[in-house]
Amino acid sequence: MPGLVGGFGNFKYSILFSEITINKVFNCNFNSNSNSNSNSNSNLSSYLAGLIEGDGTFAVHNFNSKTKKYTPKIIIIFKKSDLSLAQFLRDITDSGKIYIKQDRGYVLWQIQDIVGIFTIVNFINGYMRTPKIEALQRTINWINEYIVQNQNSKLPSTLLIISKIYPIESSSLDQSEINSNAWFAGFSDADSNFSINIHKRSNKNSTRIQLYYRLEISQNYHKDDSDGKKISFFFIMSKMAKFLGVNILSRTRIKGDKQFFSYTIMAHNKKSQQIIIEYFKKYPLISSKYLDYKDWFYILELQKSNPITTSYLKESLRIRTNFNKTRTNYNWDHLKNCYLTKI
Repeated sequence: MPGLVGGFGNFKYSILFSEITINKVFNCNFNSNSNSNSNSNSNLSSYLAGLIEGDGTFAVHNFNSKTKKYTPKIIIIFKKSDLSLAQFLRDITDSGKIYIKQDRGYVLWQIQDIVGIFTIVNFINGYMRTPKIEALQRTINWINEYIVQNQNSKLPSTLLIISKIYPIESSSLDQSEINSNAWFAGFSDADSNFSINIHKRSNKNSTRIQLYYRLEISQNYHKDDSDGKKISFFFIMSKMAKFLGVNILSRTRIKGDKQFFSYTIMAHNKKSQQIIIEYFKKYPLISSKYLDYKDWFYILELQKSNPITTSYLKESLRIRTNFNKTRTNYNWDHLKNCYLTKI
């Protein structure tokens, strides 16, 4: 991610905001109570928090630096096929811009204007569950400090409005149950995958089909704590593992001269798979992974009804040809009347 962030764009203090932008700030209920987000759309707030904690980055300028001042930046990465999702989230939050990186195979949703940052911060404050909350807190500190340093100057109209609700108070980690909101859906859209594994049994004249939900993240946050110690993701992974009734797996990979450490959880038995089904029935995925989930669920239902037939094997083989990385057919009907837009 540091390579993707690059140089920040200058923030021009004299920028003039439109009436639409001003109205957006008026309509944003900014969080002022610790651990209680005042935004009425908790599904959107919790989903965005999970998505940003999985595939997002906060780039926050050091306010004490002697170089030019820049606004914070929030960047969320999507694979190229999820352009429709990036545009959908940009539209319903009315924040940021979409950048298509055709040559690199991904899409960026980038929020850098001060009102957009305020909007997204307000949505996710109170819903974060991972060590990445420290980056949110740095962003909030930047905003509050900016208002202090500029309250006696001629602030743009929108910032005058924002200054009336100063300061924003940082909420602590959301300790609610995993199945209490859409956070797990956002985090899954960022870092999970569904798999249909088909094996020929060497000692039997038969084929075995295994279905998995799998989520893998780095073991440690990229920044150390105040004592210089690594901040682990073990706590949140253990909470998700407990929710699914599974164990946490530790994985080590070596690529070149670098070693990578990750935690993995998998829903692979009937009980954990049923928990996944019940959760995503209530809080559906909205990325293209939703299409993979539908196919995964379809095969799982076939497996329950008649797991030994030739037709079941043929269906599994057929679906796997247009699944995950091999998918070429996309349908975004599930974004129509999406639950994230309902208050």
